[in-house]
Amino acid sequence: MNVQLRPYQLQGIRDIFNAWAKKPEGLDLMNVLYQMPTGTGKTTLFSEIVRKAENKNKKVLLVVHRLELVEQICERLTHFDIIAGVIIAGVKPDLERSVQVASIQTLNRRDYPPADLIIIDECHHSKAKSYKKLWEIYPDARFLGVTATPIRLNGEGFDDQYDILITSGQIADFIKMGYLVKAKHMVCSNPDVSKVKKRQGDYDSAMLKGVMLDNSLMANLVESYKVIAPGKKMIVFAVDIEHSKNIVARYNEAGLQAIHIDAETPKIQRAEIMEKFRTGEIKILSNIDIVSEGFDVPNCDAVQLARPTKSLGLYLQQIGRCLRPSPNKDYGLILDNAGLWLEHGLSVIEREWTLFGTKKEFYKKGHKKKMVGFDQDGIIREIFGPKETEGLELKEMTMEMERLLKFESCLINAKTRGHKIISAFFRYDDYLKELDIKMTTAEIEYCQRRIGDAVKPGFWYHRLMEIKENEVSLH
Repeated sequence: MNVQLRPYQLQGIRDIFNAWAKKPEGLDLMNVLYQMPTGTGKTTLFSEIVRKAENKNKKVLLVVHRLELVEQICERLTHFDIIAGVIIAGVKPDLERSVQVASIQTLNRRDYPPADLIIIDECHHSKAKSYKKLWEIYPDARFLGVTATPIRLNGEGFDDQYDILITSGQIADFIKMGYLVKAKHMVCSNPDVSKVKKRQGDYDSAMLKGVMLDNSLMANLVESYKVIAPGKKMIVFAVDIEHSKNIVARYNEAGLQAIHIDAETPKIQRAEIMEKFRTGEIKILSNIDIVSEGFDVPNCDAVQLARPTKSLGLYLQQIGRCLRPSPNKDYGLILDNAGLWLEHGLSVIEREWTLFGTKKEFYKKGHKKKMVGFDQDGIIREIFGPKETEGLELKEMTMEMERLLKFESCLINAKTRGHKIISAFFRYDDYLKELDIKMTTAEIEYCQRRIGDAVKPGFWYHRLMEIKENEVSLH
């Protein structure tokens, strides 16, 4: 084995085994659902569990919903000194192997292999009939379902399949620990999908494509990349194949190297495309489903959301593709050309996952919190509606940002009345003193940037020193 597990992965494994071990205590926790955000290494986590099970002569069956994931997991298992058998169409099975990786479609057409442990990757799909059979066929096996988003579009729960939900932490937690990078969410357009019908809880693809192929929206895709993310490696998420190919054509016409990929792209061609994207020979990769869920792709700097969706899970899966750290990468850039911030809020807000069925308001906890935006000059703007958001970097409203909006009103008042600009700062300072609030370093720096050279630089230096001295004395 040549893999170094991270502390949170080791803790996750302990939590899972502890749950299974509670059966002697009178708790029957045979079925565990484990959640961890996209990009934090869930395949590594369950591969170590497979290794432990194989060392105890247990038989393991890993089940996935897509052929590409079979290949990916088998390759990952080799790093744990495990050679797995595969159960996929067109391949002769090797059932002598104690570990089998199967696509659910092929598995349902074959004889089921013996198994003591069933691991279901992307287990938010496990409500499908094809998966539900597994609990009937393996009544004595332990089950582990893993996913970044334990949520169904219709709000249906998982408590009929799993006994316990274990969460690894919020996206914001992994950013603080340095395992994910910060997200920079830019609003690029807000398409009108009010007339698009819904099918099975999400937007009808045919009608949605008609909206997203609008000439102005297509032009905005290219323009937003050129202005906000020039030269960055970016994955685009499109509505369907026709839409994706149209996006690629637009980029190529603009002299920007782009290519399309989908689930039907031949394996060899797909590998070539991924290698060119990894090396940067291709900067823009437009896709349908292939890199939104589970499938591992080379690191990217940005994602472009060109597919409106009602699915919070899909939204977070897509955003997660640009949050993995890499050298010289300070943040993952999200170009929201689909207005998904309106539907789901920022990616890093706290989500309260649950094993039980929920109303949508529950799993979108926090998305209705007020947001503010910063324009290209770094000026804070209050958001009153979608029309005011294009071109802004979205931030969740904090008390500090709410105070800065007050400073902006002081600034407007000073300019309107013909007062000296610095008077806005003194008025703001008096406002904070009345509330018995200490000004922060970030607030001083913001005020300095907005007021500019209206006072000598030494003024700001002394104010910053006062704050830093106060911060030191508090500690």
